[in-house]
Amino acid sequence: RGVRGVVRGVSCARHASIETSSSSPSSPSSSSSSSSHSKGRVVAICTLGATALVSLLAVAAGDAAVGVVPSALRLVPGTENVLQPLDQVKRFAGASVTTSTSSIPQYLRPWSGFTFWNSHKNMPVYETENADAHEVIVIGHSTTWDMASKWFASLVGKNVGVKITGLNTKYSGFADKLMGLRAALSTTKGDHLFVFSDVTDVLFLCKADELLNRFNAVPGLRFLSSSQPKNWPEVPGSNRFYDMTGANAFKDEQSQKIHAVGLTKGFVKKEHTGSERKWANSGLFAARRQALETYLDHVEDDLKLGMRACKPYGMPTDDFLHGGAAKFDDQLCMNSYLQSRFDQRDQGVFLDEFGAVFLSTGDGSSPEHFIFPEYNGTDRSASDDLTKIWYKCTGVRPCAVHFNGASHYVLDSVLNVAPYLAPEAYRSGAA
Repeated sequence: RGVRGVVRGVSCARHASIETSSSSPSSPSSSSSSSSHSKGRVVAICTLGATALVSLLAVAAGDAAVGVVPSALRLVPGTENVLQPLDQVKRFAGASVTTSTSSIPQYLRPWSGFTFWNSHKNMPVYETENADAHEVIVIGHSTTWDMASKWFASLVGKNVGVKITGLNTKYSGFADKLMGLRAALSTTKGDHLFVFSDVTDVLFLCKADELLNRFNAVPGLRFLSSSQPKNWPEVPGSNRFYDMTGANAFKDEQSQKIHAVGLTKGFVKKEHTGSERKWANSGLFAARRQALETYLDHVEDDLKLGMRACKPYGMPTDDFLHGGAAKFDDQLCMNSYLQSRFDQRDQGVFLDEFGAVFLSTGDGSSPEHFIFPEYNGTDRSASDDLTKIWYKCTGVRPCAVHFNGASHYVLDSVLNVAPYLAPEAYRSGAA
C-alpha cells in the first residue's frame, strides 16, 4: 500500500490526522494545519499541499536526504539539488526520475546523458566563507561529509578557499567528479589557481603562498597533474600512448623543469628517482581558469561523440565508436588530454613525475617512505616546518599527497605518526 495509500489519503482529506503511535486519534478541536505534541505521541495534522506531502513522505520513509553539512560550509546559490514535489513522491515509490536536459543547468548539459540525472536535479556546490576571495581554491567531490573530513581538516589554516561538490548525492560514477568540477568552476568568479583532488585519501601540506610560489617558479606553467607508474585504465586505444616516443620524451623534459621547486636542499635521493612515474593520476591536479576550461572543453568535446567516455588520443573516431572505452573514467580523460598536449609540445602543461608539488604515491608506498619533522605531541598545526614532510624516493617536500591505489591505507598510518597534518579538532568542519 505504502505510498499509494498515503497519497490517496492526503488527497481525499484536507485535514486527515496521521498518528505515529497506537493511541486514539486527536480530538476534532485539534484539527488544524499545525502539529500538536502530547505525552508519548506526536500527531501530525497535514493539509493538502506539496510541502506537507513531501514532509510526510520524508518522515514515513525515515528519509535523511539532507545529510550532514558542517557549519563551515554554505551552499552556493543556484546549485540546490531540489526535485519537484511530484518527483519526490515518485522517488519515494521507487520509480526512476530523470531530469530533462532543459532543466539541467546550462553549464552541465554536456553531461546530460549520465545516470547522475536519474537521481538528481543539480550538482550541489558547497564552499567555505568568502572562498572566492582567495587566490587558491581547492575543489573536491564527495557524496558524504565523513569521506571528506580528513581532507578538509588538512586544508584548515592554509589560506585557501575550499569547495566541495556532490554532498548528499548518490554516487553514480567517475563522471560525477568532473561534473562537480565544472559546476564549481562555473559558479566561481574571477581567475584563481584551482586545485582539484580526490578527498578520501589526500592530505594538503603547504599553505597557499607556498603552493603559489612553486607554481609560479616554473615559467609558463598553466596546467599540472600528479603522476603514477601505471597507465590506467587499460582500454582499447590507450596502449597507443606508449608508442608516442616524441611526446613522452617531451613529457620527461617538462618534469625535470619542475623537480627543483620541491627538492629538499642537501637531501640525497634514495631508492628510486621517480623517472618511472610517467602517467597521470587524475586525483590531484591544478590549473589556472583558462587552462582548466580548456581541459573540461576537451572532455566535453569527446562526450559529443555519444559514447559517454573519453576517446584515447590518437585513436581513430570510427575505432572508438566501435569498441572504445566501455565507461567513463576521468583518469583516461586526463592521460588522453596530456598526451595530446605533449604531442603538440605545449610548454605550459606539466606532469609532476617527481611529486615536487603534487605527489600521488601509488601502489607499494608506506609510511617508511616519508621523513616527518620531529613531533612532541603538541598541536602545532600552524607550523610550516611540521607540515612539510619529506618523500625519500624523490627527495621532495610535496604540497599535497594522494595516497592512491594500494597505498590508500597509508593515510591513517601517516596520521598516527603525524596527527598535526589533519588535526582532529577540525575534522568536524565546525572549528
